[in-house]
Amino acid sequence: MEIEQLETFLAVSQLGSFQKAADQKFISQRTVSKQMTNLENELGIKLFFRGSNKILLTQAGIYFAQRSNELINQLNDSIGKLHDITNNNLQHLRIGYFSPFEGRLLTSHLKKYQKVAKNKPINFHVTEASIEHLIADVTMGTLDCAYILDYGTHEHLLNTELNNISLIEGEMVLGMSKDHPLVAKEEIFPEDLLGQTILYYSNESSTYLQSAFLATLPHNHTYNVQRVGTIEQMQTLVALGQAIAFYPQSLPLFSNEWIVFRRLYSSKNISSQKYVIRLIYRSDNNINGLQYYRKFLINILK
Repeated sequence: MEIEQLETFLAVSQLGSFQKAADQKFISQRTVSKQMTNLENELGIKLFFRGSNKILLTQAGIYFAQRSNELINQLNDSIGKLHDITNNNLQHLRIGYFSPFEGRLLTSHLKKYQKVAKNKPINFHVTEASIEHLIADVTMGTLDCAYILDYGTHEHLLNTELNNISLIEGEMVLGMSKDHPLVAKEEIFPEDLLGQTILYYSNESSTYLQSAFLATLPHNHTYNVQRVGTIEQMQTLVALGQAIAFYPQSLPLFSNEWIVFRRLYSSKNISSQKYVIRLIYRSDNNINGLQYYRKFLINILK
């Protein structure tokens, strides 16, 4: 199977005619027909219903047309990026983050880098994923680095060989509706959480924050901790008093006039509510973009 075959197939699928596709590509109808027959034989699947005046796609043909179009677009995009890398000094950096909270910190850093390091431009490729996913991707080299929320027992980092830079420290706090009965308390105790629905954000199916949060609470109680997939959903449920949620305090919070924040008491015998946002990366990743960005972060943290 060749790219030319796929391009011809897409032309036929869009135009509904071997002859029109042939005219568009300046080849004979016989050549188009032969290419499509060979393609069907290679795949072992019928792609077309051949009528006297019209060519229609089978269900398999419709699916294959969608995937072929995606494949060619990805190929063209990759070729364009290869030309960018070859033809100029622009560096590339694949960087991930865990949630919109870290995302806002990341954005502020990237904008500042673009402003102060114009002589060392970087094309940032940014991805949002769960912390487990980010650690795995950086470890395997799919990402160059990532911003993660280091909270709870820290076991997720102890078992890796990744290097890290501490970017910002803070404390996890509980957000709740202004009308919630617990608002009257300046500090929330673990027993106050019994019977409450407690939310945490993760755009992927992830138990990291749930496990980290539960590690900070006494283990002789059962707590109802649930994941939500969007910040908007979490904010809405909290504002309506249907749940409470935990947030990283020192990061830019999404303002909501109906939500207030309270500290959660932590016993000295269990993990505290302190967290650190870290940039994680592999020590053997020597690409220039990562070196430039690490030096920039170290300088602004002084």
